[in-house]
Amino acid sequence: MHRMPAPVTPEHRKLLMQLIVSVVVLDATIIGLYYAFHIADRPVKTQQTYVATWVVLTLIVVTTMLKRIRVARRGR
Repeated sequence: MHRMPAPVTPEHRKLLMQLIVSVVVLDATIIGLYYAFHIADRPVKTQQTYVATWVVLTLIVVTTMLKRIRVARRGR
């Protein structure tokens, strides 16, 4: 049996836009810091740590926002 998807409400759109804006702001900030601190000129280990941190922060932002979206879709 297939479930019908929940209708998209203004709250859902707002949460989706918050997710997109959050990721864009995070990426812009991280890229700006990358150039400001000349990460490309640092040792490879520093570059890898920087990218790993970026990935973890992105994961935290995305999972947090997706959880909010899921809760809103369930109507809680």
